[in-house]
Amino acid sequence: MASTLVDVAALIARLPGCGRLEPEAVTALRDEARTLEFPAGARLLTEGEPTPDWYCVVATGAVQVTRVDAEADEILDYLAAGDVLDPGTPGLPAACSATAVESTCCLFLSQSTVARCRGRLALELAVGDRGELALFTLRVGDLMKGPPVTCGPATSAAAAAALMTSRGVGSVAIVNDAGSPIGIVTDRDLRARVLAGGRPATSSVADVMSSPLCCIERARPAFEALIEMTRRGFHHLGVLDSGRLVGVVSSHDIILLQGAHPVALVQEIEGQADLDRLAAVATRVQPVVKWLADAGATAHDIGGIVAELNDRMVRRALALVVDGLEAQGAGRPPLGYAWLAAGSEGRREQTLKTDQDNGLVYADPRPDQANSAATYFRSLAAGMGDALVRLGFPACAGGFMASNERWCQPERVWRGYFDTWMETPNPEQILRASIFFDLRPIGGDEALGSHLWDFICDRAPEHALFLSHLARAALERRVPLGLFGGFIVERSGAHKDTIDLKARGVFPMTQAMRAYALSIGARETNTVDRLLAAGRHDLFSPDEVEDLRDSYEVISRLRLDHQLACVDAGRAPDNHVDPTTLRKSDRVLLKQAFKALGWLERRIADRFHTELLA
Repeated sequence: MASTLVDVAALIARLPGCGRLEPEAVTALRDEARTLEFPAGARLLTEGEPTPDWYCVVATGAVQVTRVDAEADEILDYLAAGDVLDPGTPGLPAACSATAVESTCCLFLSQSTVARCRGRLALELAVGDRGELALFTLRVGDLMKGPPVTCGPATSAAAAAALMTSRGVGSVAIVNDAGSPIGIVTDRDLRARVLAGGRPATSSVADVMSSPLCCIERARPAFEALIEMTRRGFHHLGVLDSGRLVGVVSSHDIILLQGAHPVALVQEIEGQADLDRLAAVATRVQPVVKWLADAGATAHDIGGIVAELNDRMVRRALALVVDGLEAQGAGRPPLGYAWLAAGSEGRREQTLKTDQDNGLVYADPRPDQANSAATYFRSLAAGMGDALVRLGFPACAGGFMASNERWCQPERVWRGYFDTWMETPNPEQILRASIFFDLRPIGGDEALGSHLWDFICDRAPEHALFLSHLARAALERRVPLGLFGGFIVERSGAHKDTIDLKARGVFPMTQAMRAYALSIGARETNTVDRLLAAGRHDLFSPDEVEDLRDSYEVISRLRLDHQLACVDAGRAPDNHVDPTTLRKSDRVLLKQAFKALGWLERRIADRFHTELLA
């Protein structure tokens, strides 16, 4: 089909971020666009093969998007005229397949060309909006393709399947008489629960639906839909407006905004049958970090997504290691246990992979169980330590890992550790063990880990001396600003003329908010969440919360950008930034951020009376 028969400009406007391009940018894209025709059954994209460097907009016809699951191809989406197929990040394995279901004409443009032409628009969007683009400027309602396809709970499975086919969708939402969602039936549900399950086609959808349908308000940022899907492993979210279902968004709708696909990565993590395959999937987390960073995500948001992915890898590794121990004759875990994340992973702030910080707590054994339980869980912890190294998490140089016998103990021993640290605080021990005051259970019997964390948070506010020592750790390294506001950099050594953004910026903030949160018994472990909790307790005014939050984000984001630049240059990522290499605007923001931390240092000293410590 000749391109003159296709409204190329209208199709270009359908591409993510291209709806407001200047005329010269549209002209540049039109000159490079190509249109191709495909017969019914032609494959445009194949799951698992290297992702091609293009965006595709359907001009006429229809395309079916599928993904292989345990039984057959799961239908993710149907694309009609004007819909966009974004295959993902070029070079990485494609997360799905796309096939023409009838004679179809599509317009193709290289991703690099589109990125170049929409770059100026992206800068305009960033002004006054904290630099957030695409997923971060759009609302959930912007992802909706139209009203939801719905039916009542009494509808038969056969009627629901016919409705899905006639409307060209892969799911139908089940609503009550008031229009509120009560569940969802997908193509996969019909195969697994009706065909494979031996149910008659006359069965009501109420008997085969997945319930409840997880929902999100249409006014929420689109990025929150991505977080929710990643956290829960869902592929569909209902969209609500005043309690009524007004649409459904799928994980494929997220692909249409950007190339990476954390939701699909969740499925891959949980489907791996051995550690070698899991390690191969683990290498795909870093591209997700880069994608999110390039799209303008905050360091806080990136940490949340990466934490979800890492948590799932840890849980999958735990299952594989436990299975391995059983195969070796060690049996299953003799008692309930919880795998504990600590440090940056406990705070949900890990972006690029760092050293392991973890522990293992198990239920207090009977005297006759003590030795056998200790032997089993030490084997489990040792196996997990090796597994995590294979997944790209180096061993902790300080030994703060469950594979160290000291950090693989029954609950009463862990409680004893925390009682000792809080009741008779030793400054050096407090500083070294502070990562364990960021505990977060992520595997095994998570309730056991939560009980331990509750124990800590309930007692911490009663120990003022401990809190003072914890707060003083935030003052160990002063902000790197001189008397007249200039940067103070390293004067010699391998990092001459640089600032350590972790030691001088991130660390003081995480230490400070840890002390504030524990002083009020807050359960949060994330630094920003702890700051917000302190604000709710009137320890900071709303303006102070916003200033500190922005300052922490500036420092964290500049650190992440520097680390990604190191990776791109083939160097190991570090924290040492030469301020003269920053843009003028970033230098100004960094100075303001350090000034806010300087104010926080004075506030810490006053609240926790650190000047009284020897």
